[in-house]
Amino acid sequence: MSTRVRTVVCAYSREELPTAWLQVFHRVERAFARAKLDVQVRLDPLEDLPESFEVLVVPARLRGRAAELARGARVVPASRESASGVAAALIAEIERGDTLRAGAARPDAPRAVLVRGLREL
Repeated sequence: MSTRVRTVVCAYSREELPTAWLQVFHRVERAFARAKLDVQVRLDPLEDLPESFEVLVVPARLRGRAAELARGARVVPASRESASGVAAALIAEIERGDTLRAGAARPDAPRAVLVRGLREL
């Protein structure tokens, strides 16, 4: 039986958010956007995870702690160097549909936009 993936969380320790981890988040987010899957990719502290998520991407050093907090979600270790490969492997698994699956993104779905000052980020 496969798990429907709606949310992927790239988690970090609230004590530290390294620049390299922001790159991991952006690489995973872009990969899922390019794949046109209806999957939300979030950046959240490990200490404040959302109510529901199916995949938890963490730095290898946080893997043990993440496993305790995962609530049944799959924990996937990643680094800046491996982020694109990790995202590609998750997407390939979703496309096969054996263990993970996701719906296609709707082209008419509203797009979340972050605006800071007069600039769209």
